[in-house]
Amino acid sequence: MFAKSFLALDGNGRLIGAHTAQTAPHDRYTCHLCGSILQYHPEYGTKRPWFGHLTNMLTKNGQRHCPYVNLETKEVKQMRKLRRYVADAQPVVLKGDWHCRGCNNDYHGERYCLTCGTGDFSHMLKGVKL
Repeated sequence: MFAKSFLALDGNGRLIGAHTAQTAPHDRYTCHLCGSILQYHPEYGTKRPWFGHLTNMLTKNGQRHCPYVNLETKEVKQMRKLRRYVADAQPVVLKGDWHCRGCNNDYHGERYCLTCGTGDFSHMLKGVKL
């Protein structure tokens, strides 16, 4: 189970949102964090497009560190409970304020330090409520 992503890099390396990607649904999209190839799901009927990682197209960095691929255990448990009521519920990546002990970098967003290329050394800053 992978989380849905609503941002990706297009074939020219530019950051693009899922709604904007509906104008070029057949472009090549990659994860803006780990560089893995993404599949675009245009969802024309629901108007809620998204990108998804493909198990067989993950980079090594994506396999080990991408927050869209490696979900927290508590998040997976929560999704299983939620699916009892909403069959097609998808996980959402936790966003917050983080501090990376590996490079002493503070950042906001997914638990993934762009400097280190991992979230392994990151912990949530105290006093931040989710």
